Amino acid sequence: MRTASAFAAVAVLVGLLGYGATAQNPAAKAEVTQKEVRADELVAAVKAHKDKVVVVDFWATWCGPCVKKFPHLVEMHKKHAAKGLVCVSVDMGRLGNFDGAKSLEFLKKQAATFPNFAAADPDKDGDALEKAFGEDFRLLPYMVIYDRGGRPVWNSAAKENLDATPAQVEAKVVELLAK
Repeated sequence: MRTASAFAAVAVLVGLLGYGATAQNPAAKAEVTQKEVRADELVAAVKAHKDKVVVVDFWATWCGPCVKKFPHLVEMHKKHAAKGLVCVSVDMGRLGNFDGAKSLEFLKKQAATFPNFAAADPDKDGDALEKAFGEDFRLLPYMVIYDRGGRPVWNSAAKENLDATPAQVEAKVVELLAK
């Protein structure tokens, strides 16, 4: 009987360590998913991360520069999630030739274990998306960084950020995480 209880306790512990994210390792065995959302749902999802630095990356599989930069987002998430970083990806594929299966396959291949969304109707929701994320959200790739207070403090379309490298984006994130 005692052996069965010990075995059960070990099984539960192994299950907790082996499946799902943990506070120490948010990416540990987390499932990669993508949810189709309207603008109001996306805004609410971003605002839900109070007291976190949030990086929102607008991208599409048909956007070569987006695909090239995406691994840096994943790596940044892995390095800084435990310090309070939340990365959010928003597939804007419906601005062009959207393929949901291809998009999810790409996210899984990249191990994008953070919140992943697909904009349901970026043209219809354009005004709301512009208000929330900036008027240049259609210029892919496009990225917005929010400070711990939920304020947008950096975006990739600003004149001084047009040529920002992944290292410069990460430096901004590190600066915000230190505050």
